[in-house]
Amino acid sequence: MKALYPVTTILCLLPCNVPANADQEVQLGVEAVAGYRSGYVYRGFELAKDTIDFQVETEIALSNHTSLNIGSWYATESGNADFEETALFSHLRFKQTDQLTLGLSASYRHFGHTSSPLSANFEDGLDIGSFVHWQLHDDLIATAGVYYDFGAEAWYSNAEARWSKVISNKAYMSLNTGISYVDDYYGRDGMNDAYCRLSITHHLSDTVSITPYLGGSILMDNSDTGDDQAYAGVWFAVRF
Repeated sequence: MKALYPVTTILCLLPCNVPANADQEVQLGVEAVAGYRSGYVYRGFELAKDTIDFQVETEIALSNHTSLNIGSWYATESGNADFEETALFSHLRFKQTDQLTLGLSASYRHFGHTSSPLSANFEDGLDIGSFVHWQLHDDLIATAGVYYDFGAEAWYSNAEARWSKVISNKAYMSLNTGISYVDDYYGRDGMNDAYCRLSITHHLSDTVSITPYLGGSILMDNSDTGDDQAYAGVWFAVRF
């Protein structure tokens, strides 16, 4: 548990404006997600093969324009359990206008291996950053972020777009695409990868949904460690 202390400190230091009558005004929402993916790709690196993951996240509305997301994550390679990852994370969002949102993020990740990692030996550590969301259209959101990984002692940045389309009154599809840039990040430097994920979410009820998806990551430098990746998976989500 000592490994989680840095995250607790960061969460306490994050700025937020909580109203005096917070007990009446703060609104909570909780989501639990379980998933399976044929390959776990993180920031362009393949960390594991068949992986099962679990995530719990809560969103706290601090005001009409400020919200805080706090959650935890666990992933393990199915079958032989050669790879494990646990994490705590938080996102603080400040809505400036209907189109523009600014944010801060903080997370702590712990990685466990019983055999040699597939792409790189990721180190435990705190990861902090900032991001910007632009609502370009009702169906299109652009995001840019810059993050410092204390485990890698290096910078990671990305720019991406998310397009969504309603299919029916119970389903919609989403396409996430982006590119990333790194600065001496686990042997990579410069343009890192181009990535995408296509998903279809079907609401089984007001609180339960299932999301199958396909994704991929293409390295932008042939001399980078690792390989291009393609994967498939499914998420099962319950909201409270």
